[in-house]
Amino acid sequence: MKREKGFTLIELVMVIVILGILAAVAMPKYVNMQDEAKSAAAKGVIGTVRSAIAIQYAKNALAGNATFPTGAELVATDGTGIFAENKMPDSPVDLSGNLNTVDSTSVTGANTLITDADCDGSTAYVYNQDSGEIRFSNTQQDPVTLKKWNQF
Repeated sequence: MKREKGFTLIELVMVIVILGILAAVAMPKYVNMQDEAKSAAAKGVIGTVRSAIAIQYAKNALAGNATFPTGAELVATDGTGIFAENKMPDSPVDLSGNLNTVDSTSVTGANTLITDADCDGSTAYVYNQDSGEIRFSNTQQDPVTLKKWNQF
């Protein structure tokens, strides 16, 4: 009589249990990596916007008019704006899908709420033309640093 070869039911169950344990351990690390990627993307975007504002200020200063760009210049899409693609970068900070209450205490002076009209209109920045300071308007916490987004 031939003896058939194969896996027993117990061996298959043990493999499934081991795979389940590995998945339970790996999932939180994967989620944490997503949070770190979102945080890094947000910091990169706000750095890009701040750099563009500083470059425009320097151009204006060389022309004899040391002023920061206006809110209209930041969001201009007709070729007169300060960004290379003729639009302000999308804000990756909108974690809830809604625009949170703007924390106007995070930017001093006359604040301008800048919404992203090219996207869904729910992402926004708070910009102070007097000082050139720009921040995210979202008051939720960055999951990596635990600081509020509008503190960056």
